[in-house]
Amino acid sequence: MNASYDDRNEAHSPLLVRDQRLITSCALDIISAVERTRGMPLQPRDRMALKLLTPRNSALLVREKQRHLGCRQVSFDIKTDDLGLGSYQLVPSGVHVLNHEGVWWSDKYGVGRFLWNLYVGENPQAGMMRVLERLFKFKISGVFGPRANFSVREKTGTIEGDVRPDLRLYIHRREGSVETSLRKLIKARAIFRPKDLGLQLDGNENGRIALLFGKFKRYAVSFTMQKI
Repeated sequence: MNASYDDRNEAHSPLLVRDQRLITSCALDIISAVERTRGMPLQPRDRMALKLLTPRNSALLVREKQRHLGCRQVSFDIKTDDLGLGSYQLVPSGVHVLNHEGVWWSDKYGVGRFLWNLYVGENPQAGMMRVLERLFKFKISGVFGPRANFSVREKTGTIEGDVRPDLRLYIHRREGSVETSLRKLIKARAIFRPKDLGLQLDGNENGRIALLFGKFKRYAVSFTMQKI
């Protein structure tokens, strides 16, 4: 009797799944389901964030064949101020992926605020510091090396809903901002001219820069520099 009760309990208890393939499968299901039901796709930056979900920055719970995928994100404005150059806002304008043939695939970015996934249980301030230090190659504190000032606002947003009968999505998003130096970004080799990466952008490339990331440097986000 006790064994049967335990079996029933286990069958109804949520199971935390840490399989990368299942997490990616859920992300792709969300992307296709949203486009099908809304008649228009998710913004490229949101698609990119979902495709970059891993067991480290998301939680996938399965209960009675119902999947619950949750993650936390931070989005932020990027501003620079340099003596002689003035002040600019770096507005994300494109998402780019280098295929195995060495050709860049490109799409518009969407909302012009940089978006990145936080680790599970990570403090938003610590998460934003990690993003700035790893992607933008900036030290937040310390005497030596490039530095940046940043803040994470208390304002939060929650995206929650049934994407499919068997799949529910939860996204908790914080907002922030960072002020840094364009010269220091260039010196740290955090940003590049698009043409130096072989990246061809629509329109005038003047005032456009690109952030390169990923283990094999196959992903990039391009920015438009807007004078403040």
